[in-house]
Amino acid sequence: MLNIIQNPPFVLAWVTGDASAAKDALSKFTWRSPIVVVKVVDSVLRGVAQVMGIPNSIIEAGLTNFNAVLVGTVIPALYPVFFHQPLSLPVWGYMIVSSVFSVCVLGGLGRILDAHTLPAFTLPFNLVTFMAFVSMREAGYEIEPLNVNQTHEYPVDPTWNQQVWLGTLLSAGQVWGVESVWCSTLVMVAVFISSPLLTLLTYTGATVATFTALVVSSAPYTLVEAGVWGYNGFLSAGAITFFMVPTPRTLLLAVINAFFTTFIHSSLSPIFASVQLPVLTIPFCLSSLIFLSLAMSVGPASLRVSSPSFPERHLVLYAQKLSNEKKTQEIATTVPEISRL
Repeated sequence: MLNIIQNPPFVLAWVTGDASAAKDALSKFTWRSPIVVVKVVDSVLRGVAQVMGIPNSIIEAGLTNFNAVLVGTVIPALYPVFFHQPLSLPVWGYMIVSSVFSVCVLGGLGRILDAHTLPAFTLPFNLVTFMAFVSMREAGYEIEPLNVNQTHEYPVDPTWNQQVWLGTLLSAGQVWGVESVWCSTLVMVAVFISSPLLTLLTYTGATVATFTALVVSSAPYTLVEAGVWGYNGFLSAGAITFFMVPTPRTLLLAVINAFFTTFIHSSLSPIFASVQLPVLTIPFCLSSLIFLSLAMSVGPASLRVSSPSFPERHLVLYAQKLSNEKKTQEIATTVPEISRL
């Protein structure tokens, strides 16, 4: 089993984990070679996956474009919701400029956070998307005014029904601002192909966040049922699982991170709602940076993954490292005994 994870069969090596066979094959070609189109497609697809955190190298792993991917999916999805009008040509212009800026912001933030061995996560996406929304508002784009006199009657108790459970699945699609069972299912299948363990923990995080939201939010619970309250927990649990060796201790930390993320989401929601803006993935970024820093400061340094690939491989390499250290200690204690004979 351990050998299969490290050296998967030929076909699986092209699609599972971090698709090492595809990476190795494309690394033999430069960006000026005729196969550059395939390299670009590979980078873009890995950029989509980077939202779930599957880094390898810099450009080839999609690290430079995954925030741009989020900008290009979330702005078109949320603009009609918050601005109550269809996309126009200028909006596409804002989106393109924001995508370019996200790469620049990633470079700057990455430089700062690298000093503390912390990832920038989706902070660049959050910054440029907020800038885009605020800039479009200041430019005079119409927003439907709030009717402060309108009142509603909502159920007092949370609706612990089938729709809430559906919200745990929809959380996966909401990472990209899409409320769709098909989209969410495809995301979960894609994550499973890469890492079954990451799939389990991200869904657990989404479930914890969704049901915690029923406690920390108030009626109506339509956003909970739509997965809007679960996607930050989905990402938070996945981040700890991915950047730390998946031991029982770190997996528990991943669940706690999803729980804490929901409280941050709850505290930020009224603030952003007052200016009619979404919280995006700010709760995930803040909570994950805190807990990742905490895990690195109070736990063994070896539990922090230095060269991320995928959780199953991280666990295998960690187990091998512990085994080698144990053998070294046994040899060290055996040599003095032999010398005394």
